[in-house]
Amino acid sequence: MDVETGAILALQILALCSIAAALLAYLMRQSRNAGDEYELRNKRHVLVTNCDTCVGLQIALALSEAGYKVFAGLPNPLENSPSMKILKAVEQEREKEMDNNDASNDKIQLRTRGQIVPLELDPTREDSLHASLDAVRAKLPAGEDGKRLWAVIHTGGLALPGSIEKQTSSAWESMLRHNLVAPLRTARVFIPLLRVKRGRIVLLGDSETSYASKAGTGLVAFTASRKAVEGAATALKSELHSSGVDVVLLKPPPVNPLVLYASPVLKTVDVESGVTSSEGTWIAPLSNYSVQNSLIPALTTPCPLSSYDMSLKTKLFWR
Repeated sequence: MDVETGAILALQILALCSIAAALLAYLMRQSRNAGDEYELRNKRHVLVTNCDTCVGLQIALALSEAGYKVFAGLPNPLENSPSMKILKAVEQEREKEMDNNDASNDKIQLRTRGQIVPLELDPTREDSLHASLDAVRAKLPAGEDGKRLWAVIHTGGLALPGSIEKQTSSAWESMLRHNLVAPLRTARVFIPLLRVKRGRIVLLGDSETSYASKAGTGLVAFTASRKAVEGAATALKSELHSSGVDVVLLKPPPVNPLVLYASPVLKTVDVESGVTSSEGTWIAPLSNYSVQNSLIPALTTPCPLSSYDMSLKTKLFWR
């Protein structure tokens, strides 16, 4: 090997070593940042206003899995509803994991998932909202800079199908009360607590490709209420800008709203196989990916977008 060839080979090896070192440093930094972010989430408290809906329960579970401490709003937490059965089953499963981890001899420790605290809340009632505000304040830990709530996510909703010609005005008024007036009432009550943390209000709008646009769905009035929420979110974001409280809109995938805002249905017996499902098993309407990859950025990004689309598909390649 001549001197020139040897020098070129040495330079190539040096370049490869430099690239490998830079990649290793990047991965270590990313891992450290991910750990720091998880620890930050674990110190933050979030209120999910209605976990008696499929979308609300799924959001609460996703937040807990990501490390947040969640206040789970329920019409009656003492009732053994499907939502409460699912929450209890999840809590029992986590306790088993912790027990197994403590009993094992390996040094791998499970990340602490966020606690879920059931809370009685009916966002359509002013008295219930104020009572829940007092309950949240009482349960928040007193830190050096006072009690803080990071976010309120309004997941309540009502979808009543029916053609405009035949649907009663009372049905429209009921949907407006649940879908539009309730989140505004919730925001008004919790803004003072969110202002301390410069936190977030998260509202659910309509999907980019509205399910209700399909012929025969009978969801004109429901869609009107959801589009109204989107307009309210834009106006509220501007109004609260100076206070530091941000308003973010989540746009669900084109899933039937009658499923999204219905109570969770527990799986019991598979008719074909005759296999009985484990306690607290249910079929969630959204993919975990769509929830995690829209909700978490909406809560963690220092300057969040005005809206996040929950219809995002899994990416095969990242850069």
